[in-house]
Amino acid sequence: MSLNFVFTIDGDWDEYFYTRLGDEERKPKTDQLIVLIEREMALAKIINGKFIHFVHTSPLVREFFLKPEFIELWKKLEASGGEVGVHCHEEELYKTWHYNDQERMEQTINFLFNGLSMAGLSPRSYRGGFMTFSPKIIPILEQNGIFLDFSCEPDRHLITNGQLVSDWQGAPSNVYRMAYKDHRRVGKASVFEVPLGIYIERQSLFSIWQKARELKKQPGTTIVSVLAHTFDFASLKRRLKIKLAILILKRYGKFIDTVQTLKKIKEIGL
Repeated sequence: MSLNFVFTIDGDWDEYFYTRLGDEERKPKTDQLIVLIEREMALAKIINGKFIHFVHTSPLVREFFLKPEFIELWKKLEASGGEVGVHCHEEELYKTWHYNDQERMEQTINFLFNGLSMAGLSPRSYRGGFMTFSPKIIPILEQNGIFLDFSCEPDRHLITNGQLVSDWQGAPSNVYRMAYKDHRRVGKASVFEVPLGIYIERQSLFSIWQKARELKKQPGTTIVSVLAHTFDFASLKRRLKIKLAILILKRYGKFIDTVQTLKKIKEIGL
């Protein structure tokens, strides 16, 4: 039995989700975000720096996180053992969702992937905002050499204002190779799904401990993700909870990076 965790942090900030604010008020503040991301890096030292920071892009801030000061930060993050990933919030918040628009998603994913890659960074993973995903995204990831997706929250079925936002009904709870026609099914795509196993914000430390024990009992190799958000790092209480959660999970499994994830996937023959 081998239990493996991938620690992931979605690079979102609180104000983004406050629709009562105007667009300018919802935009992130550079100095504040840099402080929070540096806190992410500091906390990740307890797992040898291994985590993925999913870099946000959205219609509100298309290229904000490709500014020189952030590119410098991403390089520092990679040098300390961390990684950057592609995180597309392609939506007009709570109104319209574009994850099923293949042409638009291709432009968006390519833009962020190329921006990070041309700066000398190595994005190897993807997560949709609000855990959105569509089979149409699979070939876009493949053409960019992104072979790991972290969008799955098993059995999630999110509908907002009558629109289907995210559907993972019936998806496996362990790492699997996606099907081209249905991202919730095992298939023959080159993209592997690493489902969410621990959602720190939404679970108590007791339930995290229970879930870790449950996962540890599963036969074979288990690989799941652990989720937090950048906005969590503004609060001392939340940072402490994240740290304690990671320490609990370390008792039952090992934290790995994307290179190790792909190696284990190859070893188990998926």
